[in-house]
Amino acid sequence: MHAYLITARPTRWQRACRAVRMCTVRTTVGAALLTLGLLVLAVRCLRPIVNALATAAVRIELEISIRSGLPSVGASLGAHLTDEFVKEFRSGWNTRPEKETVR
Repeated sequence: MHAYLITARPTRWQRACRAVRMCTVRTTVGAALLTLGLLVLAVRCLRPIVNALATAAVRIELEISIRSGLPSVGASLGAHLTDEFVKEFRSGWNTRPEKETVR
């Protein structure tokens, strides 16, 4: 005699619960994707505005530094950060291999 798997069809209540669960999950995922898409759109739309404002701020700072004779703060900080980055890059690039110990 062979063993058979006895299965029962889901009841109306079980099918309704499954349909509600699937609908809830799909709605939640759809809302999350829509929110994320709107956030990405907002960031992409604001990027040219932020770039324009940054460029204007740099030009204003340059004009003020030229007229006052003082060095601009942004250029000084940028040059210092660049020097530190170059030092870090070169020290990471030119590392010597560790010496192997002879036994």
